[in-house]
Amino acid sequence: MSNRIEVPVVIVGGGPVGLSASIMLSKLGIKHILFEKHPGTSIHPKAVGLNQRTIEIFRNLGIEEEVYKIAAPRSTYERTAWYTSFGGPTELHGRQIAVRDAWGGGQYKEEYRAASPSYYTMLAQIRLEPLLRTEAEKYSEADLYFNTQVVDLVQDEDCVIVTAKASNDEVMEFTCQYVIGADGGRTVPALLNISFDGPTNLVDMVTAHFSADLSEYLPDDGCLINWFINPDLGGSIGSGYLYHLGPYDNRGVSKEWVFACGFAADDPARFNDDEMKKRINRSLGIPELEVELHSISHWYIQAVVAERFRKGRCFLVGDAAHRIPPWGALGLNSGIQDAHNLVWKLATVLNNPGRSPLLDTYNEERRPIAQAIAHSSLSNFQNHGDVVDKALGLTPATPKEEGWRAINDLWNNSSVSEQKRQKLEKALTLLDKEFHAHGVECGFSYPSGAISLEQVENQNVLPGDPLIYKPTTIPGHHLPHFWLDGPNEQISTVDLFTSGKFVLIVDEAEEEWRKAVQQLDSEFSDLLDVVSIGGDEAIYPDQTGRWSSLREVSPSGAIIVRPDKIVAWRSEALPENPRDSLTKALKNVFNIKQV
Repeated sequence: MSNRIEVPVVIVGGGPVGLSASIMLSKLGIKHILFEKHPGTSIHPKAVGLNQRTIEIFRNLGIEEEVYKIAAPRSTYERTAWYTSFGGPTELHGRQIAVRDAWGGGQYKEEYRAASPSYYTMLAQIRLEPLLRTEAEKYSEADLYFNTQVVDLVQDEDCVIVTAKASNDEVMEFTCQYVIGADGGRTVPALLNISFDGPTNLVDMVTAHFSADLSEYLPDDGCLINWFINPDLGGSIGSGYLYHLGPYDNRGVSKEWVFACGFAADDPARFNDDEMKKRINRSLGIPELEVELHSISHWYIQAVVAERFRKGRCFLVGDAAHRIPPWGALGLNSGIQDAHNLVWKLATVLNNPGRSPLLDTYNEERRPIAQAIAHSSLSNFQNHGDVVDKALGLTPATPKEEGWRAINDLWNNSSVSEQKRQKLEKALTLLDKEFHAHGVECGFSYPSGAISLEQVENQNVLPGDPLIYKPTTIPGHHLPHFWLDGPNEQISTVDLFTSGKFVLIVDEAEEEWRKAVQQLDSEFSDLLDVVSIGGDEAIYPDQTGRWSSLREVSPSGAIIVRPDKIVAWRSEALPENPRDSLTKALKNVFNIKQV
């Protein structure tokens, strides 16, 4: 065994969350080591949707445009649709059952455009991870060890001893201040004796990654996910769903695809490549389609959350902390947002150990979010079979002939058919919580100790309306996006956060607030950057007047925003003693006892 190596932070897991955490730490100048037990990045597609909050994080990391370059063309994911199949032997095969605008497309374009400088995009995990790894390896602050597995963690009040084993059986020991567990829950939770709460092993799902030329069969090039409801295959879960994966040709046509469906737990076909190809052909209704199968993945639908996201000096992020059903695309996004919440706090405490109470807020803030989205994502999954199929008159036990008659009712002119169409529309409205969850994606909030919550009302972990994002500067919420005319170029308010510092946003009382910041005690004087937005004399003048309504404070007021763009405090107007007000607010944020 080699001599023990000291490093501030160890990351366990080199998936998208661990690699993102590595880039974040490097940007803040924190040296660290990352261990990943596999020899390379993921070989199976896994997650695909990246929402606006996640892309904003990539924007701050300087990789937003690199993500867009290899992501799906925007015109290819504006909708989602349901079909009996793409083809088949009868007139009921190849029929479209329904279609909905989704992911900021169609009727939602302006709503999403107003919410963020970044747009919702689709990039499969097998394409994202190599990009993140390349970026992470650029920094001298990071050492990445692939093909190396962490086998033990021992911690005390002062440090964590991490034992790792390389593929050649070499054993290494490292001493660090903090561990970030981003290994998908394979190792770190067990080593920490952390259990999970929530339903597990609900449905045995099989996902196939394959290549095929579907260009002549696709009914709608603007649909990302095509859902199948075929009575011969038992309804939604048995019929499965299909989405494109890229790479894309110059027409935006994908070469690779993912198909997923549920299998009976005792069905041997789920382990057989030839049977999987037949299942794809059958669900799509294209028996002649040539399918080149790349990989098959077996997984169980579950919605579980770790009982705690922190134990001592070790923290859980991503799937190590929560395993979210993919219906709503919140799993990977929430994982990267976990890391974004945690890393600036670790950097703050590593630079000033007296601020260590700040780390308690990670569990306070992120675990309730995970619990909420685990519940909503599971509900989204259940709505496909329990609500949509039911509206069509289908159950898993419905005989095939009866099922086809029930679906045929959609296209008749009888009163029964009209009632069924109304039921289906009502069911699809429920599914909008999966495809247009803008309030969930962008409107989450943190009522915790890292927020100064004086006189704040109506705090919610998730917004009352999961479909609608309502920008606000109420403490605990994300700072609203607003385009600023800078000296050299137009930037967004979300672009103000790259230094790891808090930002104090002011307007007409800029001079008074700057003086107050200069008068702060040494424990806080290094924390705040001051930025003026609004009046003609501001760094960023607002000619439209729109910022004055978005900021929700008077021209003499101020807003403190954390490095993760969460509002920590606001003052409606200039107080009698702004220095004392700032000091009190920052002590609340850092959980420092008032004297």
